Amino acid sequence: MKLGFALISALSALSCTDAFAFTPSVALGARVSTSNTILFAEEEAAAAAEEPADEPAEAPAAVPSSDDILNSPAFLKRKVDVLKSDIEAAEEKIAAANTVYEENKAEYGDQIENLRKEYANIQDRLDKQSGAADATTVREVSNKLLSVLDNYDRAFGVIEAESDEEKEIEASYRNVHSMILDTLAGLGLKEVKTVGTEFDYEFHSAVMMRPDEDYEEGMVCEELAKGYAMEDGTLVRAAMVVVAA
Repeated sequence: MKLGFALISALSALSCTDAFAFTPSVALGARVSTSNTILFAEEEAAAAAEEPADEPAEAPAAVPSSDDILNSPAFLKRKVDVLKSDIEAAEEKIAAANTVYEENKAEYGDQIENLRKEYANIQDRLDKQSGAADATTVREVSNKLLSVLDNYDRAFGVIEAESDEEKEIEASYRNVHSMILDTLAGLGLKEVKTVGTEFDYEFHSAVMMRPDEDYEEGMVCEELAKGYAMEDGTLVRAAMVVVAA
């Protein structure tokens, strides 16, 4: 607004100067007045430009979030203090428990060691008994299956398949025979060697003695029934044999 009034005053002064141009003194005064008016207008404009603009309204203060509170230095410091206190309390409990342990160890250490040795001995005895029971069970089951195998062996020695149908039946029986042998082998059972070996009273049962040109005296020359033993040498059933005389 001040700048507008200054411009209007300057224009009015210029008009008056044109109206009184024929009077030298008046014209000189008008020029001076006009110069002062323009200078005043420029000063007013500069002052208006230097005036600060209206300051924006202050924004409302931000409300701190829960994350800001949890991450604040004061909260973190308090949390560290609490953790240190908990650690100190736990260390005190551990120290007290160790003290009680050492006292009891000094008083009952020998008794505890004796109990540990006794427990180890009991565990060893149970393991041996369990192993012996397992071996006994295997021998009993094997003996029952060996009776079945004997029937198969006698049948295979007597019957000879002739037709294709009979051969197919024989093959199925031999397959079952092989499955039983594989099962016994899986249990640790193995056949006792007979023909061509020296008679061993621990694994052989001599049914008879006879002269034999192919074998020396005291050698097993014929097997009548197979014998079986465990892998550790425990006899399950002695082999029935004929010994050369």
